Amino acid sequence: MGPTTTTPDGAVDTRDMVVVHAALLREIRWAPAAVARATPGPARRRARTARHLRLVLDMLGHHHDGEDRLLLPLLRERAPRDALRTVEAREHEHAGIEDRLARVEQARGRWRAGDDDAAPALAAGLEALHDELAPHLRAEEREVLPLAGQYLSGSEWRAIGDAGVAAVPSSQLVTVFGMLMHDADPEVVRGMLAHAPGPARLLLPRIAPRAYARRRRAVHGPERS
Repeated sequence: MGPTTTTPDGAVDTRDMVVVHAALLREIRWAPAAVARATPGPARRRARTARHLRLVLDMLGHHHDGEDRLLLPLLRERAPRDALRTVEAREHEHAGIEDRLARVEQARGRWRAGDDDAAPALAAGLEALHDELAPHLRAEEREVLPLAGQYLSGSEWRAIGDAGVAAVPSSQLVTVFGMLMHDADPEVVRGMLAHAPGPARLLLPRIAPRAYARRRRAVHGPERS
C-alpha cells in the first residue's frame, strides 16, 4: 500500500512508514493497561487481548524484517560512506528489539494460557519494549527515512510496504488499516491506497476506522474510544 509519489525535491515520499511507527508505538504504549484490564476478567477477554497483542508484536517483527531485507542493505550499497554508521546502528538496535520481543512473546504465551503470575512480567516487558522502541523509531525517521527517500526508487519503497501487507493475516487487514489511519494525515492515507484496487480505495477509508474502533473498545476499553 506504500505510495510512489515524490516530494518537491524529487525524493520518494516515505511518510507511510511514519504512520506505521505511530500505530505500533500507540498500541504497545496502551498494551500494559490492556493486560491489567484483562487479567481478572473472563477468559474470552484475555484471549481477545492476547490475540491482539500477538498481532501487534508480529507487525513489529515483520516491519523490522522488511527493513533488514529490503531497505538497509540498499542503503549500505548506495548511501554515502558517512551514513553507514546510522545504518549499522539501526541494524544493531533491531537485534536488541528482537531479543526483547522474544521475551515479551514468551510472557504473553504464559499469560494467554491462564498464568496470572505472568501478567506483571508481560506488562513490564511491554513497557520496556516501548521505551526501547520509541527512540529507535524516532532515529529511523530522523536519519534513515531521508536516505531512503533519496536513494530508493518508488518501486523499491513500495516493495517494503507490500511485504508488510503480505505479512498481515487477511482476516485482520481491515482492522490493521484502521489502526494505521487512527492518527494519520489523510493525505498520507490516500497515498497508501494509491495502488490499491478501486473498491479498496473507496471502502477502506469508510470501514477500517469502524473495525479498529470496535477492536479498540474490546481490548482497551471505553476510555480509549
